[in-house]
Amino acid sequence: MHTHRSKRRAAILLAIISILMVACQSAPSTDTVAECYVRYLKPEGQSLAEITVRQPNVKGKLRSVEVPGGMRYRGVLMRVAAVGDVIAYRSEGGATYALDHDFRWKDDKGQSYEVRMQMLPVFEPSWGGRKLSLRKPATFTWHGPPIGEKEAWVFLWERTDQPEVVSMDVVVTPGADRIEFPAAQLAKLQPGRWTYYVVRKKAFQQQQSGLRWQGIAEYYSDVDTVQIEE
Repeated sequence: MHTHRSKRRAAILLAIISILMVACQSAPSTDTVAECYVRYLKPEGQSLAEITVRQPNVKGKLRSVEVPGGMRYRGVLMRVAAVGDVIAYRSEGGATYALDHDFRWKDDKGQSYEVRMQMLPVFEPSWGGRKLSLRKPATFTWHGPPIGEKEAWVFLWERTDQPEVVSMDVVVTPGADRIEFPAAQLAKLQPGRWTYYVVRKKAFQQQQSGLRWQGIAEYYSDVDTVQIEE
């Protein structure tokens, strides 16, 4: 199961990076552009942070660059991780959960830049019991902040006795502290024992003086197990 989860995470990360790269092309040609991504895996206690800084060349085309003095994530220098002709900065490893995430750097003119994001958690995910009926609606709750603006929630389910995976993108309401699942949504699952975890995503976008940046923060919850019944 761990292998399946790792493949899905890698696919999600590649998709996010592609979206950010395409979106940045619409930035004004005189602006510096930053694309950033942070992720925390609660079960493994692992974090990942990436950022790419792009500046326009003489023709106004954006290109990724290394920044003088290096890039700092939460005060610690990041390593350069070039992918093809794209220069990125990356930080990963064991960590505890943190709400606030910031990137800081300077350009070749000494101008300072800072990007700040928050990652909202999903502590103690629960359905109020260990059994769910395919014929009845269910309520999902968690400990942590209510749903905010520009959030997306994905529930990833996996059978414990066979390689069956179901992904559910859920429509969420800002301000809600619970998610109501209709029986029709749960009917996508077959009777049996399932594990699940939640990916809580939040998108950010901001225009500052000389800088346009956008990013995504993702929190992966603990894995829980429930019995799905007719």
